[in-house]
Amino acid sequence: MPRSAPAEAATLRRAAEAGTVEGACAVLDLDPDDPLATLTDRPPSLWRALAAAARERGREHPLDDERRRLRTELEAVDADVDDAGDASDALAAARRRAATAGADVERLREQAATLRGRLTQARERTSADTEADSDAAETTVDALRAEFEAATRALTEAETERVAAEQALADAVERSRAARDARERRLHLRDALTNRRREIRRDLAREVYPAFVDAVATFRSNAACILGGDSATRDSGVGDSDAHGTASDGSLTARPGDGPDDFDGDAVVAHAAAVRIADRADPVVVAVDRFPSPEKVHEWLGSPVVFVAPD
Repeated sequence: MPRSAPAEAATLRRAAEAGTVEGACAVLDLDPDDPLATLTDRPPSLWRALAAAARERGREHPLDDERRRLRTELEAVDADVDDAGDASDALAAARRRAATAGADVERLREQAATLRGRLTQARERTSADTEADSDAAETTVDALRAEFEAATRALTEAETERVAAEQALADAVERSRAARDARERRLHLRDALTNRRREIRRDLAREVYPAFVDAVATFRSNAACILGGDSATRDSGVGDSDAHGTASDGSLTARPGDGPDDFDGDAVVAHAAAVRIADRADPVVVAVDRFPSPEKVHEWLGSPVVFVAPD
């Protein structure tokens, strides 16, 4: 991968003055989640650190194109899911609207039928009434006719609303189905992308594992120099203690085995070895007691270093 321009000394000083890993990363514009950006007593998994080191060394993988394709598809599906919003709420609202519209049609239909019957009866009575009762009967017919016409108009409007509500419900059902399909597709793509990343990470980590083993051996064989001890300490395999911390027998004892799963040793030393083999151009924020000074850690890691106190 392209190498970044080296950080200026003034920037490194400001990062060190921040005093914390998070503060130093902010000054240097480093991602604290980058497995090579920091060296702390909470190292990432060895698989992840070694894969990142392989990438830093320019390694590619045959599945990189597929990984990028899956990531692009996942981003598109994420956008589809976001655009769909909460389709379940919209579907529930559409169902309520359709149910209300249907109930209104039935109610108004019954009301119109009742008024039609009453109007018919009133007309029949009017025909049989004497002339003296005719005016009152006509008034009753006119009133019933007005009610019937109003009920008919309301029924027509309700039937129009029911058609619109049923169409809206059909659309909501389709959107809900599409949203469900998109969520299922997103889950499938997430699983596929996770699997591809894991496969790539494991292959890349295995590729650089021999270089990592050599780096761990270098740390052990030069422990006294790295840790600030004397030759007797180096011969004994135990780092000397100083104001910055101590190195124990455990940090200098490692059984690498055949791969990252087999590695048995100090996790911080393993992480430092992964950073070393990356030959990193960007700075590394160091907050561990395995090195007595920025100069020593820079000398061993081969990268610009910001030294902050361990948490």
